[in-house]
Amino acid sequence: MAVSAPDASVTASPPGRGEGTTSLWWRFGIADLLLLVLVLGTMQRSQGSMLDDPGLGWHLRHLDAMWAEGGWLTRDPFSGPQGGQPWRTNQWLGDLLLTLGWWWGGLEGIAAVTTLVLAFTFRFLYRILLADRVPWPLALAWTLLAALGTSLSWVARPNVFNLPLVMLTAWMLDRYHRGGCSRRATWWLVPVFALWANTHGGFVAGLLIVATSWGVEWGSSLRGQRAAREAARQRFRHLACLFPACLAATLVNPYGWSLYPWIFQLLGNTYYMNLHTEWLSPDFHAEGAFRFELLMLAFPLLLAVARRRSISVMALVQSMIWLHFAWNGQRYIGLWVMISVPLMARLSVDALSLLARWAGRGWPFPSFAQPAASPLAAALIVLALLAWARGTDGYSYHNPRQIPTAALRYVVRHHAGQVVFHDYAWGGWLVWHGWPSIHSWIDDRNEVQGRPHIERYFRTMQARPGWQQSLNRSGTQVACLPIDSPLAERLGEAEGWQLRYRDDDAVVYERAAEDSVQAARPENTASPTKPAPAGENRKLSLLREAH
Repeated sequence: MAVSAPDASVTASPPGRGEGTTSLWWRFGIADLLLLVLVLGTMQRSQGSMLDDPGLGWHLRHLDAMWAEGGWLTRDPFSGPQGGQPWRTNQWLGDLLLTLGWWWGGLEGIAAVTTLVLAFTFRFLYRILLADRVPWPLALAWTLLAALGTSLSWVARPNVFNLPLVMLTAWMLDRYHRGGCSRRATWWLVPVFALWANTHGGFVAGLLIVATSWGVEWGSSLRGQRAAREAARQRFRHLACLFPACLAATLVNPYGWSLYPWIFQLLGNTYYMNLHTEWLSPDFHAEGAFRFELLMLAFPLLLAVARRRSISVMALVQSMIWLHFAWNGQRYIGLWVMISVPLMARLSVDALSLLARWAGRGWPFPSFAQPAASPLAAALIVLALLAWARGTDGYSYHNPRQIPTAALRYVVRHHAGQVVFHDYAWGGWLVWHGWPSIHSWIDDRNEVQGRPHIERYFRTMQARPGWQQSLNRSGTQVACLPIDSPLAERLGEAEGWQLRYRDDDAVVYERAAEDSVQAARPENTASPTKPAPAGENRKLSLLREAH
């Protein structure tokens, strides 16, 4: 990716800023040490939270379902009572990378892929800060702060790819605004958006960044000196071409323009979004909230002490917009961090310069060269991690309080082919390990399940009046429940249900044989939405044609 030589406004800096570029490709540099530390630290998250996302399972089975259908999916193949609802596999590229990790090394392989995405994201951030002439000790510190601030987003799902892609988009357009990036280089965003639209729906965030950058350039063209206004007009005209090009690139996906209403049916539904804590405002009382709260507090302080000419209007506007989103939804915190840290890192140089003048001392970071990042060292770290994932079993696991795998494995082994009622967060795991013999009663794909079915689930799980009829209408024969749930208590007292499994986290109840037959009779079973005709999922049959 070509980046032009930055102008004076970009490169003006105290002596000693940046890391040296000693061209010894075999030398182990600071960036490589950072990569190693991040790999070792991030992999520890695979012992619990990284792999506990409710949606991981159905992401990993998308390719199998597409293979079975002979093309891109347009109907949901995973659900039981709600089977056949509209569904889109627009995240297939992100799913593919995680699935390759699963095939390679099981849970450790999934964790390795997620870890490498995160580690290289922060390694790239470190290199970005060096390119912005931030001294390498400060760049290293800010990179580690960014890693901590985004830790809520360290989950094994395609969402993780949004972190590097949002950072790249925002930084490139900000650098273009500051004169440090050529017009030609920004065209690389077009193929990036084409890939992004097939990786995760977060490409909408990228389009918002391009659109607001366009607006900033329009505003810059209205004020300032004549030369600055003319330069802003040129950038505005360029972005007037770049934005529709990026928008058009996102249409290179299996569903074309229809992907947009599919994405916005979730983003525009407050009921669906309020079901998940990731869409709610952050809880600053929660354990670990200081990791992002520290950055939110640092942001206005650095703006207050920075020199005005050091503040990029583009970076400031983007940071403020995404700070608003971060205050309204935990899911956006990581994106705000990746957008804002480059600006805060540059502003921290001004803050340290000011402190140095107050103390009557010189610049605190003397100039000395560091070896540049080594491609050999990075390759060795990647190969070592993948080899470890291939040969290791049992290091990575699910938190049993979140995903009680012992009880769920019992269900898969002993109740294949039966209708299983289960916790909302366990549907993805059952799809992962049980489909096609077991279908989920419910899972976290709210736009598939629909509000009536979700409300029916909560009434049933809480054992409200009518819970028996709900289980009967769905033909439920087995219930796998959290051990402390109201429904588990009621089934333990109800006639016609027998305890089959129990541990510290979950219980499994099965209907007695005669009651199971009664529940499965057509008059007692709700009519599920008809599955799509065999040809409907084959209309978009790129995979079928390729094979």
